[in-house]
Amino acid sequence: MELNWLEDLLELVATRNFSTAAAARNISQSAFSRRIIALENWVGTPIIDRSTYPIQLTKAGALFLPRCRDIVTEIYRVQTDCQQRSDDSHKLIKFSTFHTIGLFFFPDWLRSLELVHGKIYVSMHMDNFHGCIEHLSVGKSDFAIAYDHQDGPAVLQDGPFERLKIGTEIIIPVSGATVDATPIFQFPEEKLVKIPFLSYSWDDGYFGKLLSLVLARQNIFSSLSTVYETSLAEGIKRMAIAGHGIGWLPLSSVTDPISRGELFQIGGAEHMIEMDVCIFRRKGNDEGELGQLWNAIGNLNSQK
Repeated sequence: MELNWLEDLLELVATRNFSTAAAARNISQSAFSRRIIALENWVGTPIIDRSTYPIQLTKAGALFLPRCRDIVTEIYRVQTDCQQRSDDSHKLIKFSTFHTIGLFFFPDWLRSLELVHGKIYVSMHMDNFHGCIEHLSVGKSDFAIAYDHQDGPAVLQDGPFERLKIGTEIIIPVSGATVDATPIFQFPEEKLVKIPFLSYSWDDGYFGKLLSLVLARQNIFSSLSTVYETSLAEGIKRMAIAGHGIGWLPLSSVTDPISRGELFQIGGAEHMIEMDVCIFRRKGNDEGELGQLWNAIGNLNSQK
């Protein structure tokens, strides 16, 4: 029996859908299904009722689920205890996060947290949406920091995890500047007019999935024509500054280029998207330095 199998089951119970759970675990659906079958073979009886939609647990599965949660929580608690008893004088706290959060939100947030907690030694892993969440899921990081929005991909909503909201971020549409210090592009009054659009990749990024839903609901896509696609906000920012089109970017990442006149915010309030910035951890890390740090994060939030 493997720890991955147990974590797969928790994700499947959270989503009630094999394809969604497989995407969240960053593996193919066929590989995910094989691991669930392997777990059922180990248990000795089916634990998933595949005849219903959404899928349900069998009676055996309902009996096994709370034990599964306890096992996963206890394994990571033991790992944490062992790490905290190491001889390192300055243990690195391992974070995983999106590139934009790591570059623009995290440094100032960490400085505020250190005023409450004291010096924190950090190991930072920056990745796309799935890579960031997977890093926490498999125990390679102590904390994950991610965006969260009701229209975006679900972020660790079930399973052995807990979250705290630590900030907010506004996503705004921006355009490069003309030589006359005006925006190169504006949203047209006539919907038939197309604006070159700097888009996020849909398959591996958080912003791509979120924008596709929000912009479709706001009927903005009819005014956009994709000319560039990437998973990195920094790439969209550079292309916008160079005048290739408009893109949606976190306000924290464009404050400086806007103040220098390299970018302009365009549109109105209806074109902006407000997201939560949340920190996640595995349940059970209440002892030692990681528990103290989690409490300090909660105290920092209460002071805002």
